[in-house]
Amino acid sequence: MTQKSRIFVHGLKAHADDMWACGLLIASNPGIKFTEIIRDAKRIGEAADNDFVLDCGMKHDGEHYFDHHQFESTEDVDCALTLVAKRFAPWTLTDTKFGPLIERVRVQDNFGIPAAEKKFGKSSSWIASECVMVKLFESEPLKIANMLADGFRNRISENNEVKEAEKWIKENSSLETFENGLKVLVITSSPFKSGFSIAGFNAASSLYSGSVEAGVIYGWNTDGSDSRTLFRTHSEKNVDFTDSIPEKPVFCHNSGFLLIFDPAYDTEYRNLVRQAYCSDGKLDKTA
Repeated sequence: MTQKSRIFVHGLKAHADDMWACGLLIASNPGIKFTEIIRDAKRIGEAADNDFVLDCGMKHDGEHYFDHHQFESTEDVDCALTLVAKRFAPWTLTDTKFGPLIERVRVQDNFGIPAAEKKFGKSSSWIASECVMVKLFESEPLKIANMLADGFRNRISENNEVKEAEKWIKENSSLETFENGLKVLVITSSPFKSGFSIAGFNAASSLYSGSVEAGVIYGWNTDGSDSRTLFRTHSEKNVDFTDSIPEKPVFCHNSGFLLIFDPAYDTEYRNLVRQAYCSDGKLDKTA
């Protein structure tokens, strides 16, 4: 039987930390059906053993109560969101997408918007979006929290796909090193026939190419055709594919980091990479 729980937060003006904390709590507890968010600290006494109290109550037990106001205000003091994250979703604290957001919310909640802007810079889009979201949370807290929970769930799915794609790349690629030291990661089969999304595979290939210090990735075009791509990674700035001329060109980005072509022969990419690197070096080893 699915457990049903409620979340209690303070009333009056909502804050970003209790709003985001509700979303993360819901996303991190898929076995619980959250039926209501009660925005009234005076009703905390109604909380049952399986309910949660966030950002109010002057109590933190790391299980059902997550308040930070009773703690000393130091530079690294927590907020309701970081308390929930540490207990239920520590991955978010170092996540490239949510980590900076959580830290900004923590600083803003404890030290104010000016302190957050001083540390992270001013962002009119961030402030406008947050104001709208917080205002909506005041009137429809559960609806907004569920929407934010979907964002966390999507990120979990993205991260899982990246891990799977990175594993796939490791098993379906070879690393070639040219005489001039440039490394090319050669994908040996089409990743998109294996069910990976473009975004997930691109993120994984970027991570893996960085780990093996590959300056160029050679693989399949994302449209599912037999066309191939040569893609310069962030680690290599000396490669410019506008200097490469394939026999059957499809597309070349004017910034020179991407070249799409139909291979005239299996090893054509080697000549194209040499042309892009302004070198006539020969392949000296295959790892």
